[in-house]
Amino acid sequence: MYIWYYMYVGNEIKNKKGKNMKTMTREFYIPKGSKEIKAAKTDAVAYINDYEDGTKYTAMVFGGKRSAYDKYYGFKTKEARDEYVIKYFTDQENAALAKKKWAADKKAQAEENQANYQVGDILVSSWGYDQTNIDYYQVIERTAKMATIQKIGKKYLETGYPSEEKVMPVKDAFVGKPKKKKVGTYGITISSYETASLWDGKPDYQTAYGWGH
Repeated sequence: MYIWYYMYVGNEIKNKKGKNMKTMTREFYIPKGSKEIKAAKTDAVAYINDYEDGTKYTAMVFGGKRSAYDKYYGFKTKEARDEYVIKYFTDQENAALAKKKWAADKKAQAEENQANYQVGDILVSSWGYDQTNIDYYQVIERTAKMATIQKIGKKYLETGYPSEEKVMPVKDAFVGKPKKKKVGTYGITISSYETASLWDGKPDYQTAYGWGH
């Protein structure tokens, strides 16, 4: 399809020691004499050039507000170049629509969780590196988007395997201090490595004491 291309990542020139020397604007990269073509439904833009001798047709494309170009291609024919620009614009539009849908779905799930989490509900979190830890929390207070939760104890059931423990929460067996947290798309974020969501009422499995890493 194309005879050569450049792909640029970032928009900073670095010296031999890796230090940034200068940040380039979009205008720095645009070839002289280029014709600007803007996408109808996104911020994508292409700058095209036709060499007078008919040996090369180029397209430099930018997505969003980025200063650096996404791709810079040379083509053997004008038709191939124009076809690429159309495809690039279409891909950018599809990506924008997908991003918009993802954001809408994420918001809808957060609103659903905010409506469903009730005082007395039990939440469960499964977390750990090279081992599985199970913690339970109980909702003790609710506002529109927030929930006050408190950690509760758990009971241990027989599993028949020394490396794992079957556990279930003990309602109202509070441990530690309450925490006020926002109810979000994936439940409630306890910390950078732990998220709690509604418990399904079934026993959970965690790595037994002494078997973790």
